[in-house]
Amino acid sequence: MIPTQSIIWRKFQPLVGRYRMLTGLDQHWDMFASVPNHRAYEVTVEVEPPSGGGWRTLPGIGPVIPGLREVPGHFRYHTYFTRLDEKRYVPQVIPYTQRLADEILREHPELTGGKFRLRKTAHRIQALETIRDLGEPSFEQSTLNGPYPLTSATK
Repeated sequence: MIPTQSIIWRKFQPLVGRYRMLTGLDQHWDMFASVPNHRAYEVTVEVEPPSGGGWRTLPGIGPVIPGLREVPGHFRYHTYFTRLDEKRYVPQVIPYTQRLADEILREHPELTGGKFRLRKTAHRIQALETIRDLGEPSFEQSTLNGPYPLTSATK
């Protein structure tokens, strides 16, 4: 909470600026002025075994490491996952996906050589006029990131 006009902020910003932007912590006083975009947001990990056979969701496994636990719905993590679609964040995405692959293989070594992807399912809030006309507050929108190889970097 350092004022952006201060000399301290100008010295501090290069050290933490990209991390704050990537994680959504780069907020301003007007952060509550905009309309929320999502009524619900969920990210799941899907895998395809090396032998093929189609994609399946890993039950109980979430995309947040360490531990790959499912993330509670109230936890604000969608900002990071929307950044997966932007080319400028590739330097952060590569180590994240490799670490995620390592954790998946630690839990499921039989998947070595397969693939994984992240399914992001958002319930996008519609415009007020549309809600009035249709009586539906949101619509479901699903996007995929990946596939990424299930190979371990720690071998």
